[in-house]
Amino acid sequence: MPEEPEITFSQLEVGYQFPPRRFQLDRVTVADYLKAVEDESRLYQDTDLVPPMAVAACALKALTEDVTLPPGTIHLSQELQFMAGVSVSDNLTNQARVSRQQRRGKLHLLDIKLNVFNQNQEKVLDGTSSFMLPE
Repeated sequence: MPEEPEITFSQLEVGYQFPPRRFQLDRVTVADYLKAVEDESRLYQDTDLVPPMAVAACALKALTEDVTLPPGTIHLSQELQFMAGVSVSDNLTNQARVSRQQRRGKLHLLDIKLNVFNQNQEKVLDGTSSFMLPE
């Protein structure tokens, strides 16, 4: 399957659907995440559970495969709701779309709606990430 060309934020319009991105968090990725955030709890080290914020981080990372954000971009906020637990054996699909794009002087505000589903098509994450981009 041919790779889709990367787009720039200026090409994004409200309603734009990013291509679905599939991913899986393996034990090594989870261990690296836990180390990076300095989480030493046994909950994620002794089980197959994946930290919810690791799922969110991978969903945002998937966006970087599709769009080029200019230097100076600021991740303003995110609202996330986790609907179900995720384990290292789950195959996840990130579906994202532009839910708002607004100009304010020399700045652009961009909201991306994120939905992550497991292999059973159950939603495990519902959220929105907001960015401020320079002109």
